[in-house]
Formats: sequence, C-alpha cells, structure tokens
Amino acid sequence: LSLMEFRQQTLERLKAFVGQHYFSVRDYLDDPRKFMAALECLSWCDYSLGIKAGVHFTLCGGTICKLGTTKHHQALLPRIDTLDLTGSFSMTELGHGSNVMGIETTATFDPATQEFVINTPRNEASKVWIGGSGQHGKLTVVFAQLFTLGKYEGVHAFAVRIRDDDMKVCANVRIRDMGPKQGLNGVDNGQLWFDKLRVPRDALLDAYAAVAPDGAYTSPLPTISSRFGTTVGGLTTGRVLIGQGGVDGQKIALTIAIRYSLDRPQFGDKVVMEYLTHQRALLPALANTYALQIAQRTLKEMVARKNPSEGKAIHVLSSGLKAAATWSRVEALQACRECCGGMGFLSINKIGELANDMNVDVTFEGANTVMMQQVARACLDDRALTSAPAVCPLSRVASAPPGPLPLGHLSALLRFREHALTQQMARAMAVAAKSGTSKKSAEAAAAAVFEANMDVAVDMGWAYTERFCADNFAEAGACAEPASLRPVLRLLASLYGMTRVEKQAAFYLAAGAMDGKDAASLRERIHGVFATLMAEKGRLALALVAGFGIPDHLLQAPVAFDWRAIGAEN
Repeated sequence: LSLMEFRQQTLERLKAFVGQHYFSVRDYLDDPRKFMAALECLSWCDYSLGIKAGVHFTLCGGTICKLGTTKHHQALLPRIDTLDLTGSFSMTELGHGSNVMGIETTATFDPATQEFVINTPRNEASKVWIGGSGQHGKLTVVFAQLFTLGKYEGVHAFAVRIRDDDMKVCANVRIRDMGPKQGLNGVDNGQLWFDKLRVPRDALLDAYAAVAPDGAYTSPLPTISSRFGTTVGGLTTGRVLIGQGGVDGQKIALTIAIRYSLDRPQFGDKVVMEYLTHQRALLPALANTYALQIAQRTLKEMVARKNPSEGKAIHVLSSGLKAAATWSRVEALQACRECCGGMGFLSINKIGELANDMNVDVTFEGANTVMMQQVARACLDDRALTSAPAVCPLSRVASAPPGPLPLGHLSALLRFREHALTQQMARAMAVAAKSGTSKKSAEAAAAAVFEANMDVAVDMGWAYTERFCADNFAEAGACAEPASLRPVLRLLASLYGMTRVEKQAAFYLAAGAMDGKDAASLRERIHGVFATLMAEKGRLALALVAGFGIPDHLLQAPVAFDWRAIGAEN
C-alpha cells in the first residue's frame, strides 16, 4: 500500500470498529475500564489503528469529556462517537515538547465580537506531530495561552474546527502533512498554524475556567499552576494506554520468539531456547512483562475508583509505568528480533514492524526521561524516604535457602535502593539550599542540584517503579485464582526481582548490600529458575506466553506456528 492508501485503510478499519458500538467516548468518565479495554485490543491488530483511535477518543474526546461542559458534550461527543467529527489533539509545538507551560500559541478574548483569537505568533509555535490532522481531522483540541482584558491566565484548551464537513481546510488555518515516518504510517500526523483564527467564546473548554461576555475570568482553581495541572491532567488516561501498549508489544513479540525458539533446532536436535544466551534474552523479559501487566491492572483499578485522594499516586505510578513499559519494550523487541535470527527481520513475522511502529512511544505522551524525573520528585516529597536513613538489608543473598530468592528478601533489596537514592538526592539538595540567602535563592540552589544530578533522578524513578512492580506482583500472585497458579507466579515474581537486583549489581556492591559471593549466588539462582521454566520442553514458558491470551488470528507471524512451511509450495 502507498502511504495514503495505508492511512485510508486505517481510517476504514477504525470506522468498522466504531460501527460495532463496543463503547462510547463518554465511557472515558463513566466506565474507564471499559473505555481502556476497547482501545487496548486494537494494538494487537495494528498499532497505527490503536494510536489513531487513541488520539481521536482519548486525547480529543476524553479531553472534551473532562474539560468541557454540557454544551460541549451535547454538541461534539455524539459526532465524535460516530467518527462524523474526526478529532486530534494540538498540544506539542515545534519549539515546545515537554515544556507545555511554555507553549506560545495564544488565545486572546475579544469582548466586542465574543470570540477568542487563536494565533501562532512564529513558526516555532506551530503545532507539530498532531496525529489525525494531516489528512482526516475536522476538529482539534488546541492548547493555548489565554489572555483576557489584558491579563494572562495560563494554558487552556479550546475545541477548534480545522476542516469543514466537506474536508476543506478552514480559513486562517494552515495544515502541512508531516509525511512518511519511521513507523506508525497509518496515522496522519500534521503541522498546524493559526493566523488570528476567530472562534466562538464557547470554544473554551470551561469546566474549570470561564470567560464571561464582558471578558471577566473566573475559576475555582486559584493559581495558574493549579489550573495547568488540571488542564493537562487528562493526559493520564492516554499515558496509561501508552504504557499498556508497551506491555502488549512485549507480549506479542515474546509469544512469537518463545514459540519459535522452543521449536527451532540448531546444531543437531537442540532447540535454540535450550541455549543459556536465549534464556537470558527472553525469560527475564517474560517475567518483566508479567510484572508490568499486573502493575498496569492495579493502576487501572485506581483510575476506575475515581478517588480524588489517589490523584497524585495515579500520576506518579502512570508516569513510572509508562516509562518502564516503553523503555523495556525497546529492549525486549530487539531481543526477540535477534532470538528469531533472520526470521525476526521479516516484516511478516511482526517483530520488526512492531519495533518501528512503537518506537515513538518512548517520547510521546510524556518523554520517558521527564516521566522518571516526575517520579523522582514524588519520592523527594515522601518523608518516609527522606527523613530516616536508608538501612542496608542484613540478610545476604548467598546465605538464603537454596532456590529462588524469597520475595520478602527481594523487596527489602529493592526498597533499600529506592530509599538510598532518594536520600542521596535529598541530602545534596538540602546542602545546596543552605547556601541560599533567601527562600527563593535556596529553592534555586536545590533545583540546580537536582538538574545537575538528573541521571540519579532517572535512577530514582526506576527504583520506585521496580520496587512497586515487585511488591505488587508478590501481592497479586499470593491471592491469584485458581490457587494452582500461585507457585508459578511466585517463581516468576522471584525471577523479576532477582533480575532487577542483578541489573543494578554495581549499586548493591558499592553500597555493601552484596559481595562477590552474593553476585555469584544470585546468578546461580536465576539460572535455576530458567531450568524450571525450560523443563519438559519449556512447558511453563509456553504456558506463560499462552496466558497473554493473544488470539492466533491476531498473532499472524508464520514463525509462531509452523516455521518449516515458510516458502513451501502448497
């Protein structure tokens, strides 16, 4: 297919899906679990389809659900539900990606005409990477700096038409198609400019801020920063879905690679999965995928509870999981590609195409480095981590009973790392703050230390996320039903924790929590779990990938079935 044909095919697929009426955009608020499940399943078929649907329903429709009011819901949501009003989300600018507070697009209220004037003041303020706008979009949610009566009120969202119902680009709007990409070419990304575009006063999504006919501004949120937090808070659902997409990509690739590797002999009758290097590449990734999936389930349950007191926890966990899931997806898909040899390089076997399509997920819906920094800041706000010193666990790995390390032992090690890294950063910031001569200069000095130690901040984000995943995995596995699942889940949870500790062996050795004997014992225990998973021709490994529940008709890759038949004459 050509680029345009692929995009049209993706749109037609989305229309077919929407026509089944599995869910409504209103489920974004009314039934979040149903909403997320409906969109997640599309990624198993085609990631372009999943992202195009996500932009339309989550970023555009979901933002209107959350930030709009009845007038917006009645006028726009029914047409979004049917794809009659194809939507996009215009936040990112050429000069501003992660720094949303610094965007330059303006929305100035004109009381004389009861309109907002949306304007792109320079090229760096043009909206870029706007999925769904390059070819198909009619509506976009524009984020802009609001001014009224000469006063700046911060970033707000507006529902803006960019094409009419005949698909003609609206006056004072310019759209440039961004063209072919590394992957995800079923999504029509565009670049947008607004030349003093006038939109009605009601274009402002005004659930949390309103502008009266005389230009008076009101909001129940007293500060620009609090309003900004609420305005961009709707990104959380999208972040959850992107994290889930990272997990699902690993599920697909691991299912293909493990099934193939357990059936593909090399150098005699020995299948390639029997080689330790293959086990090292695939089995820790399998444990990691289970840990992330179970953590995602916990996160979705938190979102569905709609408890305001959990808002910060949801933001922190969704940030950490999104980064961990997508970064580990990059590693896992590369490992799966290599473990399938040349067959992993064939497009028909899906792994390569998945890697290309999903590669963008490490920087969209929040760049991963920024996500981990946000987790780190939350750790610094946790007095339990900053007030008491980090205590090195007394139990040694080499002294533990034979077999997989107990989950409690692993939790103590992972918690120690989270605590120690947070203490390290907090102490350095506190020392710097003391040099300040005023509250403002003290805060600036502490912030400078945080920025100078950003690598530690990212490590803090990883430490929090991995500790959460390990504890959550242990808790979920202990009460799994049927009870017959519990031993293998406990085994997998131990493999997850052990490989996390092994990956950070330098930290534990430097901190005195491990020595050479402990490191050797840890390696031996990990290999012991490999042997258990590989027993009886990999019965448990196969059962665990089957547990992902990916239907064969969506798996598709020939090497996951009868690789011997590839290229054979019928």
